[in-house]
Parts: sequence; structure tokens; C-alpha cells
Amino acid sequence: MKLNILIFLVFISFSANAQTVALVLSGGGAKGIAHAGVLKALEEHQIPIDYIVGTSMGSVVGGFYAAGYSPDQIKDLALSQDLQDWVDGIVNEDYQYSFDPAPIDPSWLTVKLDFDSVFAASLDPSLDRDYVLNINLAEKLQHASYVSQGNYDSLLVPFRAIASNIFMEEEIVMNRGVLYESVRASMAIPLLYRPVRVNGELLFDGGVYDNFPITPARREFNPDVIIGVNVGSKVLDQYPKNYDEKLLAESILFFMLNKGNPSLLDSTDVFLDIKLSEYSTLDFNKAKEIYEIGYHTTMVQMDEILSKIPNRVTQQEINERRKKFLDQSIQDTFDGVIVEGFSEKKSRYIKSMFKSNEPLDFEQAKSGYYRLINNDYFINVFPSYTRGEKYTFRLSGRSNPRLKAKIGGNLTSRNTSYLYLGLDFKRLSGILEEYTANFFAGPFYESFLLRNRITLPGRNSFTFGPTISINHRDYLNLTDYLLGKPDLTVVDRVDREFGLFFGFPLSRKVGFSAKTTYVLNKDKFSNFARVNTNESLDELKLNGYRINAKIYHNSLNYRQFASRGSEFELSINQYFIESTYSPGTTSTIPNSDNDNIRWYRAKLASKIFFELGKKYSIGTELQAAYSNQPVLGTLQSTIMNFPGFYPLQDSRTLLLEKFRSRKYLALGLKNVWSPNKSLQLRLEGYVFNPVENLSGVEGERATLTTDWINPSYAATTGIVYHSLIGPIGFHVNYYDDAQHPWGAFLQIGYLLFNDHSLE
Repeated sequence: MKLNILIFLVFISFSANAQTVALVLSGGGAKGIAHAGVLKALEEHQIPIDYIVGTSMGSVVGGFYAAGYSPDQIKDLALSQDLQDWVDGIVNEDYQYSFDPAPIDPSWLTVKLDFDSVFAASLDPSLDRDYVLNINLAEKLQHASYVSQGNYDSLLVPFRAIASNIFMEEEIVMNRGVLYESVRASMAIPLLYRPVRVNGELLFDGGVYDNFPITPARREFNPDVIIGVNVGSKVLDQYPKNYDEKLLAESILFFMLNKGNPSLLDSTDVFLDIKLSEYSTLDFNKAKEIYEIGYHTTMVQMDEILSKIPNRVTQQEINERRKKFLDQSIQDTFDGVIVEGFSEKKSRYIKSMFKSNEPLDFEQAKSGYYRLINNDYFINVFPSYTRGEKYTFRLSGRSNPRLKAKIGGNLTSRNTSYLYLGLDFKRLSGILEEYTANFFAGPFYESFLLRNRITLPGRNSFTFGPTISINHRDYLNLTDYLLGKPDLTVVDRVDREFGLFFGFPLSRKVGFSAKTTYVLNKDKFSNFARVNTNESLDELKLNGYRINAKIYHNSLNYRQFASRGSEFELSINQYFIESTYSPGTTSTIPNSDNDNIRWYRAKLASKIFFELGKKYSIGTELQAAYSNQPVLGTLQSTIMNFPGFYPLQDSRTLLLEKFRSRKYLALGLKNVWSPNKSLQLRLEGYVFNPVENLSGVEGERATLTTDWINPSYAATTGIVYHSLIGPIGFHVNYYDDAQHPWGAFLQIGYLLFNDHSLE
């Protein structure tokens, strides 16, 4: 009898010690950050985690934990600006390259087409937001991918990632391969992130077929206890009357990432239902709140967890295991770069962005990858690594010619609105060929731009090609709908240029360009602010050559209304121009004038933003110009062709005489408060000080006088929301200008213009 009791006690003790625990983490986008809070609470209370199975964001958090990251490290990453930038596709300023500034792009919608060898088109549905995420996930999971040798049972914690094969309509449980690729495939949300090719098959987000992978956890590990963590909504028992509109707004994500069925769990298991219905799957900016909810929900159910899982593992034991795993050494460098999916000639072009025939560490590989995707033709190239006979950095993708069609424009409270159409075609052979056409059409602004760029291979890529542009601005059509008053600036401007561009990078952040251009301009204008149909307009024609050299850098986070980053430009221009002035009835100059003139112009421009906390930044702006440009006809025609300072969003739509001079210094201060990543409250002030002033009577030839201190001021305050179609903003503007002192301005979309041919 005593022997039987002893055997029974030993059996009970052995069974308790042999108890295994699997942690199952659901998908849910940003809501999956709550999983990090769950891990923190479990470790604090010495709950063992023997296995992890994750879908989508659950796969990311679980994969990082299995790779040796502590809950605190996962939390720090989740709360960092880095993760937000990865999700938004924002390249760190240290990896931004300046080869050839792209034409302005006020588009709302981009349709991408790939062409095969017979030029049959296929739609590319991806949003191209994942290239930053890919390389950084690859870097963070490199160590674990290497030391596990492709076996996920050899990670710190045995791990499974769930993905979906939508062509075969089946769930895929990934237990081998490159860890980073499996994690990334598991979070490949359709229409948001591109699928990942694993073992030759394209895999999508695991939430397509199983967002709460209880069954795969039982099948793979047969654990004694499952802790199932659901960060989405449960399968709905009734119609969601109070929040159906919200679910409709993100219906695709709801179908995949917001369903978890707790009925698959047994009474011996633990179900942690994290209440996050008020958060969106894209609320990465609310990571701290989501993390805390995950932690506190686990703490509330900790008594249940402790009662169902009697085993304990001390923090010291966990730390020692983690340290032992992380102390395993890996090869410090890649033996080379391999390219898949491209011909040999095209592969050579891609490899030319990296150090040739030399080992490279991950930092060098990362730098070369960003140098490559600086041209968006390559942003579909997927970075990874392969450990075989050699340890190589691997790039895979498609080499088809690609066409982008862009539709956009803006709506404003003045008739400066326009429609925009852009076409961008690119193909790769031994060189990269790019063909761009842009069209703008509106009552104030019309434009056509056509350009070709040829980029030669090499780490210091040399780019060249022709540009043709035609711009038309009609300042008389500037009725203000809010204030109900017309602008009586009678000016009609046409500028045309035919140029040849050359450019190459000077460093990672700075580019150099040179351009020679033939300009063909015509200004028609009245010398007085009045409209009289009986008057004939003055006319100034400027035909000739412009030679430009420029050093530039740009890392601003938005094309308009930036709040982070910097911009710099130093340019020198030489002009050889034939000027022809023909007086109209508003001019006192009796005869036409024709002259061959030459002048130079130098310009320095800088913008820098300083972040003072997560929600507030201060920006500074500096501009200086110096030129010996001569008087061109009357006061009006001369001032409109002088260099201009454009401090506010509507400055290019107004002919501000007090903000133009051939020699000036301008300073600005921008205050930007951002309650969240999309909303801005802005207060900006500027001072413009011309060193020389134009003086004279309207309609007569102007004269130049030196006046060292003669400032003019501009200011704006308003609110901006950065939407999917560009900024939506309302501002109250002030200019130290008699004709345009105060203005209220509403805009939807980017208000951008091609530069004038003399600028």
C-alpha cells in the first residue's frame, strides 16, 4: 500500500514537472502590440512558455520572443518611432540618397502595371509600403535565423508562424526556413503588404484562414495547456449596431484580423481576450496604450493562470537561457550578393550598388539596399539571406517593365485648383531607363513636362537625360471664393525649357546635378492693377541659354507642410539671354527694345526641423540670393523675373512684389504641434530683407537702389491633416503687401508647381 502511494506521488510530481505550455498569439495589426504586455506579465510571474504559435502581428511578437528578445526589448521597439517609420515606409535620414530629384507629384491615386515579355499588362495591387519594414525585420532577426539553421525548434522557444496560400486555399504552418521570411509572410495583409515567396509559393497573412491558430498549436506541439491571446474581436454573436460603421471603414482587415474563436480552447486552457475594440488595426501610434491593456488584462487573470500552470521558471533561468542563445556566434559578414528573378545583365546592375566581390556586413548590405531602392523601380525587390555553402545576402524580384499612372490635383478656396495626370514608365536592361510625363490643368496653372533619365550602373550612379517643360500661369484668374474678391494682377506668363540633365551622388545624403537649358519665355502684363479691355498689354520675351549647377539634399517627411527632416540647396546659374520688350498702352516707354544680356544668380536655401518631443517640432528656414540680373523693361516686368521667396503654401500663386529681389536674405521660424501623426497645428513667421530695391513709376523703366535694411514680413497659422490624398488644411495668412495683406486659404491635396524656367 505504501509503495503504491509512493508510486502515485512520484507520478503526480513527474506529470506536474512535465507539463508543457503553448502560447498562441492572434493577429490584429497594431493591436498585436498587446502581446508584448502579455509576455511581460507572464515572465514577471514565472510562467513557463515552452512553445509559441503566432499569426500576423502575433507572429511578429512571438517570432521576436523566440529569437531571444525580452518583453522589455519588444516593448521598446513597439513604442519607438522606428517601428512607426517602418510601417509608414519612411526611410531613416541616414539611408536617404539624393541622385536626381523627382518631378513634383500631387497625386491621389497610383495605378501600377507590370508588363511581361510580350507586354501583356498585370495590375500590381501592393501599396509599396513594406520596403523599409523588410530590411529592418531582416536585420533584427538575422542572428536567430543564422543560429537556428532554419529549424524553428532550435530557437530560444520552439516557434511556428501561420501564413496562407490563397491559390490553394489553405493554411500554411511554417516550421523551417529563414525566420524573418516566415514572420514577414505571416503578416502579408492583402492590399497592404506584398506576399512573400517561400519555397517557390506566394504566401499571405495567416489571418486569411486562421487568425487564432489553436488547432495548429495542438497539432504541432500537443501542449498540456494553451494560453490563447486574442487581440481582435471574437466571432460576433450579434449584429454590431453601435460600431458597424467603424468596422465597415476597415472591412477587409476586419474579415481577416478581428476574429478569434475561444470555443477551440479546453477548460484546462487560458483565454486572454484583450479588449481593444476602440483601437484600429493601424493604430501603431497608440502602441503604449495597447501594450498597457495587454499587460493589465493578463494581470487580472493571473490567479487563473497560476492555478492552471503550477510550473515556474525563474527570471534568472530565463535570462541565462536567453543569454546562452544570444551568445551563439554567427558569421559577421556575407560572402557576397546573389540576385534572383533577373537576367544576368540586370543582376549585374543590381549588384553594382554593393561592394563588388568583397565580403560585406549587414550595415553595408543595408546601405546598398537603400541605394538600390532610392529608385522606386526596385522597391519590389525583396531582401533576405541564404546560408548554404556560402552565407549570402539575397535579393529577389521581377524585372518586367513597369508603368505608373497617377491621378491627382488639388482643390483650393481660390481658383488655383488643378487636375493632375502623371505617367511614369521604367525598364531595366544593362541600364535603367525612365520616361516621365506630367500634365496639370486648371484656370490658374497649366503645365506639361516630359523627361527621360538614363541611369548607369555603379555605387555612384550617373544619371543623365533630356527634359522638356511648358508652364502657363494666368494671375488674373485668381478669384478668392472665401473673401469674395478678385485679384487684379494682370499678368499672363508662359515659360518653356528644353534641357539636358546630368547628376550623381556626392555622398549618401548629398547629390550634385548640372543642367544646360534653352529657355523660351513670354510675359504679357499690365503695369497697373486694373482691368481694361481697351488696353493692349506689354510683352517681354526672354530667349536663350541657362547653365545650372546644384548641390542638394532633401529628407523632409512631407512634400508640403513638413515637420521632420531637412532640405538644403546651393545653386549657381549663368544666363545668356536675348531680351525683347514691346510696350503696351500702360507703358510710357515709346519703343520696343531688343538686347543680348548675360547675368548670374547664386542661391542658398535651407530648412531644418528640430524635434522637441514626440508632438512638437521647430523648423528654421534660411534663404539667400545674389545676382547681377539687369532691369528688364518696366518695373513690373523686372520684378516678376527677379528671384522670389515663397514662404507660405499659396505664395507661388501671388505676384508678391515685396518678396522679390535680385539680392536678399530671408529667415523663417515654424512651430508645429502634432497631437497625432496625421494632424498638425502650425504657426509660422518669416522676414524677407532685400539688399536692393526696385524703384520708379509704374509703366516706366525701373531703377535699382541699395537699402540694406528694408524688411517685409509674412506669417500663417492653421491646421493641417495629412490624409491619403495629401494635406487638408485651413490657414489664415498675412503678407506685408498692399494688394494681398490678409487671406484665408483652404486646400485639399498638395498645391505644388513646377519651377519657372529661370528658377
